[in-house]
Amino acid sequence: MTEKVSVVGAGVIGVGWATLFASKGYSVSLYTEKKETLDKGIEKLRNYVQVMKNNSQITEDVNTVISRVSPTTNLDEAVRGANFVIEAVIEDYDAKKKIFGYLDSVLDKEVILASSTSGLLITEVQKAMSKHPERAVIAHPWNPPHLLPLVEIVPGEKTSMEVVERTKSLMEKLDRIVVVLKKEIPGFIGNRLAFALFREAVYLVDEGVATVEDIDKVMTAAIGLRWAFMGPFLTYHLGGGEGGLEYFFNRGFGYGANEWMHTLAKYDKFPYTGVTKAIQQMKEYSFIKGKTFQEISKWRDEKLLKVYKLVWEK
Repeated sequence: MTEKVSVVGAGVIGVGWATLFASKGYSVSLYTEKKETLDKGIEKLRNYVQVMKNNSQITEDVNTVISRVSPTTNLDEAVRGANFVIEAVIEDYDAKKKIFGYLDSVLDKEVILASSTSGLLITEVQKAMSKHPERAVIAHPWNPPHLLPLVEIVPGEKTSMEVVERTKSLMEKLDRIVVVLKKEIPGFIGNRLAFALFREAVYLVDEGVATVEDIDKVMTAAIGLRWAFMGPFLTYHLGGGEGGLEYFFNRGFGYGANEWMHTLAKYDKFPYTGVTKAIQQMKEYSFIKGKTFQEISKWRDEKLLKVYKLVWEK
């Protein structure tokens, strides 16, 4: 068992990782270079653990869980004695290469270096590692990492299968649902699917078809309810009736969709006009008016836990 893990980065994802590991009994070092960011991170962590406690996700005392996390602004101190290091800094190749290159030069070759990147390629990051690039791998969680169970493991060109298997085993010990990609691709699986839908959502706002609030209603009152426990293939397999997915594509809705699918958004970057409209409309979003970010996050986390218990707990 990996006794100690080191989390490099104390933003939303880094703190989520620290919360998850600590709640499972691991000793965790949480690093970021700015003390102000670190202090805010520990405050987030306390809130996360408290919500887990309130919703019976942990049985231990909140302070006991928090005591397993050691905050530090010293990177060498953070990774000392760690068997597994997970990076959760900004989505920038230079920033990640700097961290991976340095850690590769100072840590024992058995220490796994994992990235939480949401879509960058570990093959590119490995170019900064002159000693043991085979130990680098992507372990992409979903926000918030301590609540959503999916982890996408993505090996690079030089990643060893041993590192993939060790990372997979560790994530499964954390009760994560693990998917190992067979092929490296930007954005991996989840974000490619999510952004295909989000691109269309921004397009509908830009074209004046609907408001951001009504689009969210469509997602949560229909699509999201099904997708909470069925993926798109099973959803449309059932949509094909007794004939299943084959009938859906050949004779059912899928066949008819060919008549209008050509009107879907095709741009490869979000248009300025659509972005501006979406941002402006969020200011009129009735549900979030008068609520702080922390209040909305707490509401989200409590809802996620209820859905998680319903769908994933045995």
